[in-house]
Amino acid sequence: MASMDDAPRIGDLEVDGDALTGDGTTLSELADELACGVDETTTAGSPPAGWRVLRRLESGAVYLGSPVDADHRTWRVAQVHPGERPPVVRVHPDTLVVRPSRAERRQGLVLRWPSFVEEIADPMQLVIDVVNLGHSRWSPEGDSFHAIGALTEPGEVTFGFAWMSSAQQRAVPLEPGEYARIPVHVQDRATPTELRQGPCDLHVVVVELGLRLAEPLRVELTAEMIARQVAKRNRHRPDAASERRALDRQIDDERVRVDARRSWAAIADVIGSTMSENESIARIAAVLDCTTEQAASVYDSSLRAVGRADADRRDEQLRELIRQRDALG
Repeated sequence: MASMDDAPRIGDLEVDGDALTGDGTTLSELADELACGVDETTTAGSPPAGWRVLRRLESGAVYLGSPVDADHRTWRVAQVHPGERPPVVRVHPDTLVVRPSRAERRQGLVLRWPSFVEEIADPMQLVIDVVNLGHSRWSPEGDSFHAIGALTEPGEVTFGFAWMSSAQQRAVPLEPGEYARIPVHVQDRATPTELRQGPCDLHVVVVELGLRLAEPLRVELTAEMIARQVAKRNRHRPDAASERRALDRQIDDERVRVDARRSWAAIADVIGSTMSENESIARIAAVLDCTTEQAASVYDSSLRAVGRADADRRDEQLRELIRQRDALG
């Protein structure tokens, strides 16, 4: 399979591009090949044929799919749940649209600092331009122009960040030569409070497109900048009791998501046997013993939410939230 950057997507799931062509087979025949059963309660309205393997994960999970239109643009997707014995195939209730890979979606775009970048003394106030250097109009496909900045020691090339898509920074079409000027959101976890005074490198990524700045910007952190950032964080920081209550809510929500992955088979049964979203959400709340709002969040989760990689990330996030809460005393 191609790298994740070059892989096309069905919804948010990266898939093997070669699997999107060909005739496929029936779901029952494919399930037999994979030594799986089929949950027939989830197959209503799904294509009778055209099924093939879209992607295999190291965890043992396998994603299957079948096109529902002649040009293979819209698909139904199913997942093999390896934790059950025997493994069972369940079909996702919604249709999903094929999207180009991130590499294709960012083609023609580059990041460029505005001419006045050197006049901006504080890296927390920086903006950057997304420029269309291609020869045709660039149009987004559900993407956002959300730029993350990561500060590292000079010469450091590896960095990480967490992010959430922002509806307020939806990407806009750009004619050749046009640009969109967007703010750079420097990650809290990589703020100057965690770096030494002096020079550092600022890396920028438009995360949803995987669009990276070719070379980091060398910036100088002063004691005044660090003190200003500390004061800003402290000014907006709630009192300990309010912060603890907020962390408790986040921990509860995160535990529901962790429980949802472990109970995905039961949730899939619920979704496959109910006739409305409200009924599904109510029954998910009963399965997970959670609020309606939390159940709605589970119901709206993408297939990515049940993958091993996302599970590891959520387990780590839950541990970090608990650590932050316990540190408050």
